[in-house]
Amino acid sequence: MKEMMQVNCGLCVFYAFMIFFVTSTVSAVDIESIVSHCCNEGNDWGSQRKHCSEYKFNLDKNVVPAGLHGLCLSTVEICCAKQHRIYQCTAGAVAAKSSSSCDSSTDNYGTEFFKDCCEACKIGLVIGSTSHTCSTENSLFGSPWDDIIEDCCTDIREADSEDDPNESNEKDICQRIDNLCTHICVPTDDSYVCKCREGYKLLEDNITCVKETNVIDDTTIPQTLNKVDNCSPGMAFDESSEQCEDINECETGDANCDRESQACLNTNGSYKCLNIISKVSSCEDGYRYQARIAQCVDINECAEGLDDCDRRTQLCLNIPGSFKCQDKVVDTCLPGLKYDLETKLCEDVNECLDPDSCDNGYKCLNTVGSFECVAVTTQRNKPFRIPKCARGYHLQGDQCVDIDECAYDREACDANQICINLPGAFQCDCKVGFVLDPLTNACEDINECQINLHDCLETQRCDNTIGSYRCIRTQSCGTGYTFNAETLQCDDDDECTLNRHNCYDPYECHNTKGSFRCIRKTTTTSTTTTTTTRKPEIRYTTTPQPHCPNGFERNYLGACIDINECEVRNPCSRSQKCINTNGGYRCINSLTCQNGYELNAEGTQCIDVDECATREANCGPQQTCKNKPGGYVCLCPSGFVSTNNRNCEDINECEFYKDRRPCPSNADCVNSIGSYHCHCKAGFKNEVNDDRKCVDVDECTEYPGLCQHRCINYWGSYKCGCEAGFKLSANNRTCDDVDECEQHKSYRLCVGICENIPGSYRCGCPDGYRIGTDSRSCEDIDECKETPGICRSVDEICTNLRGSHRCIPIQCPYGYMRDPDRTNRCKRISMLCDHDDYECFRKPTSYSYNFISMVPNMTVPVAGTGLFNLQTTVWSQNLEFDLKIDSIYSPPGVQRVTDHYFSLRKVPQGVTLLLLRPLDGPQDIELELTMNVFTQDRTPSGSSVAKIFILVSEYPF
Repeated sequence: MKEMMQVNCGLCVFYAFMIFFVTSTVSAVDIESIVSHCCNEGNDWGSQRKHCSEYKFNLDKNVVPAGLHGLCLSTVEICCAKQHRIYQCTAGAVAAKSSSSCDSSTDNYGTEFFKDCCEACKIGLVIGSTSHTCSTENSLFGSPWDDIIEDCCTDIREADSEDDPNESNEKDICQRIDNLCTHICVPTDDSYVCKCREGYKLLEDNITCVKETNVIDDTTIPQTLNKVDNCSPGMAFDESSEQCEDINECETGDANCDRESQACLNTNGSYKCLNIISKVSSCEDGYRYQARIAQCVDINECAEGLDDCDRRTQLCLNIPGSFKCQDKVVDTCLPGLKYDLETKLCEDVNECLDPDSCDNGYKCLNTVGSFECVAVTTQRNKPFRIPKCARGYHLQGDQCVDIDECAYDREACDANQICINLPGAFQCDCKVGFVLDPLTNACEDINECQINLHDCLETQRCDNTIGSYRCIRTQSCGTGYTFNAETLQCDDDDECTLNRHNCYDPYECHNTKGSFRCIRKTTTTSTTTTTTTRKPEIRYTTTPQPHCPNGFERNYLGACIDINECEVRNPCSRSQKCINTNGGYRCINSLTCQNGYELNAEGTQCIDVDECATREANCGPQQTCKNKPGGYVCLCPSGFVSTNNRNCEDINECEFYKDRRPCPSNADCVNSIGSYHCHCKAGFKNEVNDDRKCVDVDECTEYPGLCQHRCINYWGSYKCGCEAGFKLSANNRTCDDVDECEQHKSYRLCVGICENIPGSYRCGCPDGYRIGTDSRSCEDIDECKETPGICRSVDEICTNLRGSHRCIPIQCPYGYMRDPDRTNRCKRISMLCDHDDYECFRKPTSYSYNFISMVPNMTVPVAGTGLFNLQTTVWSQNLEFDLKIDSIYSPPGVQRVTDHYFSLRKVPQGVTLLLLRPLDGPQDIELELTMNVFTQDRTPSGSSVAKIFILVSEYPF
């Protein structure tokens, strides 16, 4: 299929009747490339909305020779100005279609084109709203205004065709198009007229209304002000004109039109939505109609989520009219890095995993993006690299051993904590008597007295201390005892030694618990109530007298009366009370002993009763009686606790002391009768002669050959490791080879061919490539350069391809010969033509053979990629270009190109061949681009043919 494109060069100032090539100081090829390069610079500068006069001339002298700087600057300014004109003209037409003002350009540069094209578009809208035809035989205003008028006329007519056919288009022009008049628009049969409101007059342009010179009376002011509230819907009062002015709903955003399928057209007091379904349906697949610019624009399927790419492994690339899913490859990362699908980052490749990275005698040190080979002074016996120990471990020999932080750092934990070593770390636990505060994360003291976790007696008071508690006696010790602050007990006072007794001769002091006794040296005085009865003493005198009984005495009358011994002398001890009786007295104990105490023999003190010795204690058969001051306790053996029925019950230390952890963390507590032991968990064993401590079992030492490659012992277990390039098998002991090529195929470890080898992998390349210096990429072999004469025939041109080459023969057509100056060109043998021999003029001046090699599926920007420029060195106004596909060769399964893959873009005095879509490969494409030159009266002046061979390789590298 042939695609014809015509380009009119309106900027050209010279005409040429036949193509010729400059042969003076600069060759024709140089002129073509220089002009194209400079014009592209101007296009880019103008597309950025920059002033053309501010272009920064910073061109490579190798591209633009110093003698052509002036020509290049002129070309830049022309192409830059063209971009501004195109932009401003398009913006002006859009403003007219949206009923905006033609004076509201947002860009100061090229405003005249904005206004001119806006006004021209309005003319086209008016014509399209009438019965007049949109096309004219003769030019009305010239380019580009004639084109704008015709486009806008056609657009509104196509929009009108979608409206109600019964609606009168001829009489509705004022309703359809806004801003035709400054005040009142009156439709006519085939056009319209403008009228002004009262107090205004129409200017000569028959559009603008201005105030009349006469002054309005003050009496009219209230009437005018009343119009503020009397404006009809769609109108608003304007204080400057003192009139109800139309509201442009299209500009205020109040119009309820579908932006994608309708265009908003403001009317007097309202608005109208014009259907543009015909425009929408005319867009190709992958494009949608955009009413704001009245064009079909590409749909960005990637941005709108309309693609079906796997975002985890693929990148979505938008292309004109479609999209492409491209695998995420490591080529997007710098050398030495690979793309990680989970972190979405380029991660470092550890080249040292490859055992062949460094020669013998050197060790490999991995760096970010590369590696180093460092000479070693000693040769290690083991084939694997010494591991770098993790935090909390240190290297001991060739193994990583846990660091006992508790032994190295005595202050690892604070004063209220105990340090517990763990594999690779340590743990601070609270000491006994402390508990962890979850808010402050500090060990706080436990108040055992407050939560009743003490064992103080009823006669004692619990006083909390830091980390523990004390039992303080609450009752006084009483007479004869002194409180001992160290033992918290009442110690007996030895009154005899302290000389605190009142024993006199013939009595001597004997100490007792809490008191003392005065004992006769020959006899012992009763300790109970004493009654003394004196026997009558008979004395014989010369004059016998009657005698009184003991305890009596004669008074002065000679009568026997009672002797009050308690008054005469106190015969009782200090702890007794003397009570006189008739003829005697009684000593009554004044002390009352509490339970568990009794008076001593002298009756002076209360002494403890040893219930255990007197067998008064009521203890069970398994209990042991222990006397204590004032009572006794029944004690059970260690590991038992007393019950209410005086039996001994086993203490479950594992449950009772679980908060204090009777066993370490690597053991389970097992209760036994009267005791407990710690059962070590797997990987631990009890210490010799201590069933409450567990030590680690070194499986690697005790069981040689446990692992195939490496055995690493750690706290409570062991782990088998493998050398680089191997992985642990399911039994966790043997090692299997890692197929890096299959496991990391999404990372593309190798650009070309990945070959798995035991413990590693190796990169290779297809024929026509050699392995790169990074040992993973493939470099193309340029057979044409490295093998001179590889093409045997002189008529063949060697063209290098990715992974191959081609010897393509150039056979000049009849009447042509090889150009000795340019080996890829055939020129006419004779350039002479009769003045009326048009067939001679139509014959191409030359055939050029051009070869382009590329990789398949190359990313193509939205605007396309330039492949080839065809230009004439002579200024001409009438140029036509014709592009066609001569031949296509591709194997089955390869997407063949069509005309839609290519396009022509006008450049000064020529065109650029654009590639619009990625090409699949391998594929050979032959294009023929013809340039025809005509005189002003359409007489053939010359032509040139460019044969373009596009050779797409098989591999994307």
